[in-house]
Parts: sequence; C-alpha cells; structure tokens
Amino acid sequence: MIRDEIILKAAIQFDPEWDYEFRRGTMGPTLYVHADSKEKAQLIRKTIPGDFEGYPVIVTYTTNDLFNDS
Repeated sequence: MIRDEIILKAAIQFDPEWDYEFRRGTMGPTLYVHADSKEKAQLIRKTIPGDFEGYPVIVTYTTNDLFNDS
C-alpha cells in the first residue's frame, strides 16, 4: 500500500522515532509528522522538506498549555 511505503521511506530517510501519518488532507494525500513540542516541530521542519515523494508535508505539534494554570 502506498501509505505504508511513504511512511517507511520517510522514517528511513529522516527519523524512525517521529510520528508519521499519511492521509488525505485539504491538499490531497499528505504526509503528516506529529511532534510533542513546538521545539521538536521546529527541528522537524528544518529537517524534512515541504514536499516528500511528491506529497505535501505538514508538521503539527500539541502542547498542554491549555491545561496549565500559569
């Protein structure tokens, strides 16, 4: 399946520890890379191109800032 091939190629070429997902997005089939912090997302964006194997790449991250009282 193309989905698994793209994820495998990205993991081999960049970092197998990153969280990859390949699914249909607003720009068609898209490779998503999910990070657990803003800093890690910035590193990923510097490493992976905006287009991989002809598919757009979107890097996302989540934080727990909404749940902190400060």
